Amino acid sequence: MGFFSNRYMFAVHVLQIILVLLAIGGSVVRLLIVKVPAGAPRSRANTMALGMGAKSLIVILYQVLSEHTAMFRKWASLKANMILNCMEIVFWAAVVFLMIQANLKFCVGTNCILSWVVTGVAGTLSTVAAYTAIVSIMDFRCFKSTGMHRGSEVELKNEQVEDGRSMDEVRRNY
Repeated sequence: MGFFSNRYMFAVHVLQIILVLLAIGGSVVRLLIVKVPAGAPRSRANTMALGMGAKSLIVILYQVLSEHTAMFRKWASLKANMILNCMEIVFWAAVVFLMIQANLKFCVGTNCILSWVVTGVAGTLSTVAAYTAIVSIMDFRCFKSTGMHRGSEVELKNEQVEDGRSMDEVRRNY
């Protein structure tokens, strides 16, 4: 379970927030500051990263607050996390597809460079979302089958008793 351990999720969420802010920033700069040449077509791809970025920030905020804050813990749901993280993959892949499609139709100057940068960031976000989806699926399946959160002290002690390993050995694997 080493690479897909849920102990890395907070760091991955921080990485996602940074990437989402990069995508939003690039889109805002592209829409507001860069002058679009006359006759350049406007498409949904121009604003798609803004909407997806806002949605991703809300989803990540929900996951982090419900996981790490006592006040919001009552709304925590491993099933909701799993569904939201799986949907993130598709949404950011759609941003990549639409941006590439728009870039192939018309791409000039600084607008083109920013557009390709946002496309790369969206592709990276889709890949990182795949990691969070895998971890969320593993967390949900573990909870559904054992009734315990993956990596919890109780689960670690049960594994220690079953395998005859020391607690330090079990923790190192998680």
